[in-house]
Amino acid sequence: MLGEEHKELLEDGKVLLYTRNGIFQARVYRGDRRYISRTLKTVKLEEARRLARRFFYEIEIKREEGFPLQTKTFATVINEYTMLREREYERSKMSKVNDSTKEVTSIYMLRQIKRVSKFWLEYCGKKEVDKIDNTVLKDYISWRKEYYHKLPERLRPKNYSINPADKTLEWESTYAKTVLKYAKERGYFGAKPLPDYRYKAERRIVRPTFTVPEYKQLYTRMRKWIKETDNESWRYTRELLRDYVLILSNSGMRVGEANNLKEGDVVEFKDEIGRKNYLFNVQGKTGKRTVIPRTNAVRYVERVIKRNQEWDARKAELAKDKKPSANVQVNSPANRRKSVSLRTAGLDKSKSTGMWFFRMADGEQVITLIDQFRGLLESIGLSKNRDGLPYTLYSLRHFYAVEMLRKGKVGVFDIARNMGTSVQIIEQYYGKQATPMALATKLGG
Repeated sequence: MLGEEHKELLEDGKVLLYTRNGIFQARVYRGDRRYISRTLKTVKLEEARRLARRFFYEIEIKREEGFPLQTKTFATVINEYTMLREREYERSKMSKVNDSTKEVTSIYMLRQIKRVSKFWLEYCGKKEVDKIDNTVLKDYISWRKEYYHKLPERLRPKNYSINPADKTLEWESTYAKTVLKYAKERGYFGAKPLPDYRYKAERRIVRPTFTVPEYKQLYTRMRKWIKETDNESWRYTRELLRDYVLILSNSGMRVGEANNLKEGDVVEFKDEIGRKNYLFNVQGKTGKRTVIPRTNAVRYVERVIKRNQEWDARKAELAKDKKPSANVQVNSPANRRKSVSLRTAGLDKSKSTGMWFFRMADGEQVITLIDQFRGLLESIGLSKNRDGLPYTLYSLRHFYAVEMLRKGKVGVFDIARNMGTSVQIIEQYYGKQATPMALATKLGG
């Protein structure tokens, strides 16, 4: 504890001099109920008093000149910020999810933060954080563009992109400014203004989308693909991928949003003309929102529900050393849940309860199905579009947008809102034009 061996106040009580394990330490109040401490690396009292007073005046001069009271490297601040986001994520896992307790940092955002941090740590991690200015931020772009070209191929990670997209560079630059803002709030940056350089994507590469004939070829192939294996685990994964692909292409959800869905996030409702549908309460990069899929996705959703229940029932029987029954039937939540209004169902509430909606055979969350999806595409020679751009799972989201616009039944702004794109502008200018139920009816196709 502080002062067990020695404790005294200097400079009218503004400096606390104390010992820890026999070594003198000094502590100065910095404001906002926070302190700055320094080990004086001496066991001699008079020398410790001299060093403590010098430490105090150093802080005072920095305060008067507007310099940061504490000097930290950019690497130290990045690591500190990452730890903060990790704690946020861990707290969200332990907290009961309700209206007031929502996940602040998702696992997907945390992974992205750690991925991008590696570049900034290597680029300027040793530089003092208050020395990061517009020039440093601007020069990062050219450094990042050349990064993988200079890195030996054996050291390049899996699925790397030799030339980062403009949107990627924009996000990575924004991340650095977020860390600098954090440093400013903690007093590591001093009184000078934060750099205002902003990399804006000059060209936007649109993810390739499947044409209607290609999409038909894809889902036709999936039917045969499932029947081509007798391995129960492989068949499960292929069935999962089929429904995953069909639901994403009929809802416009992001991949991360789909992976993060819980069973309680999938809610049955009926639209204005009495059609049965499901809504998805998603939590993604743009926050919480409700996604309404096209009504032809109902059977895909219920197929997932049924498969999850039957698989769980079989696992429970196996755990009891009983032979699984071929007649195990569990009623779908859709049959047990009363029809409710969209608002009651969760348009403004999200109760993320239960197990993962899309889940692997062992019940764990889906991390990625990209390898299986690529294998499926390769089996029909559909890995890339005519321009040589590779198809990804995000191509399904793009396919949804293109098809909804092509059919012309729903306006571009309603489609964008359903997909979580430019939500603020949509609600400001167009959000009052349709009630939630009327919008859900149109989105149902």
